[in-house]
Amino acid sequence: MSSIEKAAEKLKNATKTTVRRGPDIESFEDKSAGESLTSSIPKDEAGQDKEIYPILSVLEEHNMVTPSLSDTRQAEEYRQIKRPLLTNITGRGASITERANVIMVTSALPGEGKTYTAINLAMSIATERDHSVLVVDCDVIKHSLSSLFGLETRPGLIDVLDESVTSLHDVVINTDIPSLKILPAGRAHSYSTELLASDSMGRIMDDLTARYTDRIIIFDSPPLLMTSQSVVLASHAGQIVVVVEEGVTPQNAVLEAISKLDPHKAIGTVLNKRSRLSPGEQYGGYYGSYGD
Repeated sequence: MSSIEKAAEKLKNATKTTVRRGPDIESFEDKSAGESLTSSIPKDEAGQDKEIYPILSVLEEHNMVTPSLSDTRQAEEYRQIKRPLLTNITGRGASITERANVIMVTSALPGEGKTYTAINLAMSIATERDHSVLVVDCDVIKHSLSSLFGLETRPGLIDVLDESVTSLHDVVINTDIPSLKILPAGRAHSYSTELLASDSMGRIMDDLTARYTDRIIIFDSPPLLMTSQSVVLASHAGQIVVVVEEGVTPQNAVLEAISKLDPHKAIGTVLNKRSRLSPGEQYGGYYGSYGD
Protein backbone atom coordinates (compact mmCIF):
# COMPACT_ATOMS: atom_id res chain seq x y z
CA MET A 1 0.00 0.00 0.00
CA SER A 2 1.45 3.39 -0.99
CA SER A 3 1.97 6.25 1.50
CA ILE A 4 -0.92 8.15 -0.12
CA GLU A 5 -3.25 5.16 0.22
CA LYS A 6 -2.18 4.81 3.86
CA ALA A 7 -2.97 8.48 4.46
CA ALA A 8 -6.37 8.05 2.82
CA GLU A 9 -7.17 5.00 4.95
CA LYS A 10 -6.12 6.77 8.14
CA LEU A 11 -8.10 9.87 7.18
CA LYS A 12 -11.17 7.73 6.55
CA ASN A 13 -10.86 5.98 9.91
CA ALA A 14 -9.94 9.04 11.98
CA THR A 15 -12.34 10.20 14.68
CA LYS A 16 -14.05 13.32 13.43
CA THR A 17 -13.78 16.50 15.44
CA THR A 18 -14.78 20.07 14.97
CA VAL A 19 -12.78 23.24 15.23
CA ARG A 20 -15.35 25.96 15.74
CA ARG A 21 -14.44 28.91 13.63
CA GLY A 22 -15.47 32.51 13.29
CA PRO A 23 -16.27 34.31 10.05
CA ASP A 24 -14.61 33.27 6.82
CA ILE A 25 -11.28 34.90 7.50
CA GLU A 26 -9.88 33.81 4.17
CA SER A 27 -12.50 35.91 2.37
CA PHE A 28 -10.87 39.11 3.66
CA GLU A 29 -9.85 41.08 0.60
CA ASP A 30 -6.45 42.69 0.29
CA LYS A 31 -6.96 46.33 1.19
CA SER A 32 -3.40 47.28 0.29
CA ALA A 33 -3.91 47.95 -3.43
CA GLY A 34 -2.64 51.39 -4.28
CA GLU A 35 -1.35 52.06 -0.76
CA SER A 36 2.33 52.66 -0.03
CA LEU A 37 4.36 50.57 2.38
CA THR A 38 6.18 52.08 5.29
CA SER A 39 9.87 51.38 4.93
CA SER A 40 10.65 50.55 8.54
CA ILE A 41 9.29 50.37 12.06
CA PRO A 42 10.72 52.82 14.64
CA LYS A 43 13.26 51.43 17.10
CA ASP A 44 14.12 52.38 20.64
CA GLU A 45 17.70 52.87 21.84
CA ALA A 46 18.12 49.16 22.47
CA GLY A 47 17.19 48.39 18.87
CA GLN A 48 13.84 46.86 19.82
CA ASP A 49 10.53 47.73 18.23
CA LYS A 50 8.85 50.55 20.11
CA GLU A 51 5.45 49.47 18.94
CA ILE A 52 3.43 46.76 20.62
CA TYR A 53 0.79 45.96 18.05
CA PRO A 54 -2.66 45.05 19.48
CA ILE A 55 -4.14 41.78 18.21
CA LEU A 56 -5.93 40.47 21.28
CA SER A 57 -9.10 42.43 20.57
CA VAL A 58 -9.20 41.01 17.03
CA LEU A 59 -8.85 37.47 18.37
CA GLU A 60 -11.70 38.05 20.80
CA GLU A 61 -13.88 39.61 18.11
CA HIS A 62 -13.51 36.53 15.90
CA ASN A 63 -13.96 33.96 18.68
CA MET A 64 -10.42 32.65 18.55
CA VAL A 65 -8.24 31.09 21.23
CA THR A 66 -7.08 33.71 23.75
CA PRO A 67 -5.18 33.48 27.05
CA SER A 68 -8.31 34.44 29.00
CA LEU A 69 -10.35 31.60 27.47
CA SER A 70 -8.11 28.70 28.38
CA ASP A 71 -10.91 26.48 29.69
CA THR A 72 -13.14 26.55 26.60
CA ARG A 73 -13.84 23.58 24.37
CA GLN A 74 -12.05 25.28 21.48
CA ALA A 75 -8.93 25.79 23.59
CA GLU A 76 -8.98 22.10 24.49
CA GLU A 77 -9.36 21.11 20.84
CA TYR A 78 -6.26 23.07 19.89
CA ARG A 79 -4.36 21.51 22.77
CA GLN A 80 -5.01 18.18 21.09
CA ILE A 81 -3.80 19.54 17.77
CA LYS A 82 -0.57 21.00 19.12
CA ARG A 83 0.51 18.10 21.30
CA PRO A 84 1.89 15.76 18.57
CA LEU A 85 3.54 18.76 16.91
CA LEU A 86 5.32 19.69 20.14
CA THR A 87 6.27 16.06 20.70
CA ASN A 88 8.08 16.04 17.35
CA ILE A 89 9.77 19.35 18.15
CA THR A 90 11.19 18.00 21.41
CA GLY A 91 12.43 14.88 19.65
CA ARG A 92 10.12 12.51 21.52
CA GLY A 93 8.15 11.49 18.43
CA ALA A 94 8.31 8.19 16.58
CA SER A 95 11.11 9.53 14.38
CA ILE A 96 13.45 12.51 14.32
CA THR A 97 11.98 15.33 12.20
CA GLU A 98 14.42 17.82 10.73
CA ARG A 99 13.41 21.45 11.31
CA ALA A 100 10.39 20.25 13.30
CA ASN A 101 9.95 23.70 14.82
CA VAL A 102 8.81 25.04 11.43
CA ILE A 103 5.15 24.13 10.89
CA MET A 104 3.31 24.87 7.66
CA VAL A 105 -0.49 25.13 7.81
CA THR A 106 -2.14 24.69 4.43
CA SER A 107 -5.17 23.13 2.72
CA ALA A 108 -6.07 21.55 -0.58
CA LEU A 109 -8.50 24.29 -1.62
CA PRO A 110 -9.38 27.85 -0.54
CA GLY A 111 -11.89 28.54 2.22
CA GLU A 112 -11.20 25.48 4.37
CA GLY A 113 -10.07 27.48 7.40
CA LYS A 114 -6.28 27.29 7.19
CA THR A 115 -5.73 30.88 8.37
CA TYR A 116 -8.12 30.43 11.28
CA THR A 117 -6.35 27.18 12.17
CA ALA A 118 -2.89 28.73 11.88
CA ILE A 119 -3.78 31.61 14.19
CA ASN A 120 -5.48 29.43 16.81
CA LEU A 121 -2.63 26.93 16.72
CA ALA A 122 -0.13 29.75 17.18
CA MET A 123 -2.11 31.13 20.09
CA SER A 124 -2.34 27.72 21.74
CA ILE A 125 1.41 27.13 21.43
CA ALA A 126 2.11 30.67 22.68
CA THR A 127 0.58 29.69 26.03
CA GLU A 128 3.31 27.08 26.53
CA ARG A 129 5.91 28.06 29.12
CA ASP A 130 8.86 26.87 27.05
CA HIS A 131 8.05 28.24 23.61
CA SER A 132 7.49 31.48 21.73
CA VAL A 133 5.82 31.71 18.32
CA LEU A 134 6.45 33.60 15.10
CA VAL A 135 3.52 33.49 12.66
CA VAL A 136 4.56 34.14 9.06
CA ASP A 137 1.96 35.17 6.49
CA CYS A 138 3.26 33.19 3.52
CA ASP A 139 0.08 33.60 1.48
CA VAL A 140 1.79 36.43 -0.37
CA ILE A 141 -0.98 36.80 -2.95
CA LYS A 142 -4.03 36.91 -0.71
CA HIS A 143 -2.37 37.64 2.69
CA SER A 144 -5.52 36.92 4.69
CA LEU A 145 -3.67 36.87 8.00
CA SER A 146 -2.07 40.27 7.44
CA SER A 147 -5.39 41.76 6.38
CA LEU A 148 -7.19 40.37 9.41
CA PHE A 149 -4.83 42.17 11.79
CA GLY A 150 -4.63 45.36 9.73
CA LEU A 151 -1.03 44.70 8.66
CA GLU A 152 -1.65 44.53 4.92
CA THR A 153 0.24 47.78 4.24
CA ARG A 154 3.26 46.82 6.34
CA PRO A 155 6.49 45.61 4.76
CA GLY A 156 7.11 41.94 5.34
CA LEU A 157 8.61 38.71 4.07
CA ILE A 158 8.60 39.58 0.36
CA ASP A 159 10.22 42.96 1.00
CA VAL A 160 13.10 41.27 2.82
CA LEU A 161 13.48 38.69 0.06
CA ASP A 162 13.69 41.30 -2.70
CA GLU A 163 15.95 43.45 -0.48
CA SER A 164 13.57 46.41 -0.31
CA VAL A 165 14.06 46.05 3.46
CA THR A 166 17.52 45.10 4.64
CA SER A 167 16.75 43.63 8.05
CA LEU A 168 14.25 40.95 8.97
CA HIS A 169 14.06 42.47 12.44
CA ASP A 170 12.60 45.65 10.91
CA VAL A 171 9.47 43.88 9.70
CA VAL A 172 8.70 41.43 12.53
CA ILE A 173 5.76 42.81 14.56
CA ASN A 174 5.65 42.58 18.35
CA THR A 175 2.11 41.99 19.61
CA ASP A 176 0.29 42.51 22.90
CA ILE A 177 0.77 38.77 23.47
CA PRO A 178 4.42 38.74 24.60
CA SER A 179 5.23 35.25 23.31
CA LEU A 180 3.75 35.81 19.84
CA LYS A 181 5.15 37.83 16.93
CA ILE A 182 3.92 38.27 13.35
CA LEU A 183 5.83 38.55 10.08
CA PRO A 184 3.43 40.06 7.50
CA ALA A 185 3.43 38.96 3.87
CA GLY A 186 4.58 42.33 2.54
CA ARG A 187 3.82 43.84 -0.82
CA ALA A 188 2.63 41.96 -3.88
CA HIS A 189 5.41 40.86 -6.22
CA SER A 190 5.35 39.39 -9.71
CA TYR A 191 8.03 36.85 -8.83
CA SER A 192 6.91 35.89 -5.34
CA THR A 193 7.27 32.15 -6.01
CA GLU A 194 10.83 32.60 -7.21
CA LEU A 195 11.63 34.75 -4.17
CA LEU A 196 10.26 32.08 -1.83
CA ALA A 197 12.42 29.49 -3.62
CA SER A 198 15.54 31.66 -3.53
CA ASP A 199 18.72 31.22 -1.52
CA SER A 200 17.65 34.29 0.45
CA MET A 201 14.63 32.41 1.79
CA GLY A 202 16.88 29.56 2.84
CA ARG A 203 19.17 31.97 4.68
CA ILE A 204 16.20 33.62 6.41
CA MET A 205 14.93 30.24 7.56
CA ASP A 206 18.37 29.24 8.82
CA ASP A 207 18.55 32.50 10.75
CA LEU A 208 15.06 32.18 12.22
CA THR A 209 15.50 28.60 13.33
CA ALA A 210 19.02 29.02 14.72
CA ARG A 211 18.73 32.34 16.53
CA TYR A 212 15.94 31.40 18.95
CA THR A 213 16.00 27.80 20.11
CA ASP A 214 12.62 28.11 21.86
CA ARG A 215 10.82 29.67 18.90
CA ILE A 216 8.25 27.81 16.82
CA ILE A 217 7.58 29.21 13.36
CA ILE A 218 4.14 28.77 11.80
CA PHE A 219 3.58 29.40 8.08
CA ASP A 220 0.10 30.38 6.94
CA SER A 221 0.53 28.97 3.46
CA PRO A 222 -1.56 29.15 0.26
CA PRO A 223 -3.70 26.12 -0.70
CA LEU A 224 -1.66 23.32 -2.23
CA LEU A 225 -3.80 22.89 -5.35
CA MET A 226 -4.07 26.59 -6.19
CA THR A 227 -0.45 27.73 -6.40
CA SER A 228 3.07 26.34 -6.60
CA GLN A 229 4.15 28.49 -3.66
CA SER A 230 2.99 25.98 -1.03
CA VAL A 231 5.18 23.22 -2.42
CA VAL A 232 8.14 25.59 -2.33
CA LEU A 233 7.34 26.60 1.26
CA ALA A 234 6.95 22.96 2.30
CA SER A 235 10.65 22.41 1.57
CA HIS A 236 11.46 24.77 4.46
CA ALA A 237 9.04 23.18 6.97
CA GLY A 238 9.58 20.05 9.02
CA GLN A 239 5.90 19.54 9.86
CA ILE A 240 2.85 20.16 7.68
CA VAL A 241 -0.76 20.48 8.80
CA VAL A 242 -3.36 20.08 6.03
CA VAL A 243 -6.76 21.56 6.95
CA VAL A 244 -9.73 19.67 5.51
CA GLU A 245 -13.28 21.05 5.51
CA GLU A 246 -15.58 18.26 6.64
CA GLY A 247 -18.21 17.21 4.15
CA VAL A 248 -16.96 19.68 1.54
CA THR A 249 -13.42 18.90 0.44
CA PRO A 250 -13.41 15.94 -2.01
CA GLN A 251 -11.22 13.07 -0.90
CA ASN A 252 -9.40 13.07 -4.24
CA ALA A 253 -8.46 16.73 -3.65
CA VAL A 254 -6.99 15.85 -0.24
CA LEU A 255 -5.02 12.95 -1.72
CA GLU A 256 -3.75 15.07 -4.61
CA ALA A 257 -2.67 17.78 -2.18
CA ILE A 258 -0.83 15.31 0.06
CA SER A 259 0.86 13.74 -2.98
CA LYS A 260 2.60 17.06 -3.62
CA LEU A 261 4.36 16.89 -0.25
CA ASP A 262 7.54 15.10 0.73
CA PRO A 263 6.33 11.86 2.39
CA HIS A 264 9.36 11.91 4.71
CA LYS A 265 8.02 14.98 6.50
CA ALA A 266 5.57 14.81 9.39
CA ILE A 267 2.20 15.41 7.71
CA GLY A 268 -1.05 15.74 9.63
CA THR A 269 -4.66 16.54 8.75
CA VAL A 270 -7.10 18.67 10.73
CA LEU A 271 -10.83 18.18 10.18
CA ASN A 272 -12.39 21.63 10.32
CA LYS A 273 -15.84 23.23 10.61
CA ARG A 274 -19.05 21.45 11.50
CA SER A 275 -19.28 17.89 12.67
CA ARG A 276 -22.34 15.68 13.04
CA LEU A 277 -20.80 13.86 16.01
CA SER A 278 -21.91 14.47 19.56
CA PRO A 279 -19.62 16.51 21.84
CA GLY A 280 -18.51 13.38 23.67
CA GLU A 281 -17.49 11.71 20.41
CA GLN A 282 -15.63 14.70 19.04
CA TYR A 283 -12.57 14.41 21.28
CA GLY A 284 -9.70 12.15 20.44
CA GLY A 285 -8.57 12.48 16.84
CA TYR A 286 -7.78 15.43 14.67
CA TYR A 287 -5.13 13.72 12.65
CA GLY A 288 -6.06 11.33 9.88
CA SER A 289 -2.36 10.67 9.27
CA TYR A 290 0.59 11.88 11.22
CA GLY A 291 4.32 11.36 11.24
CA ASP A 292 4.74 8.53 8.69
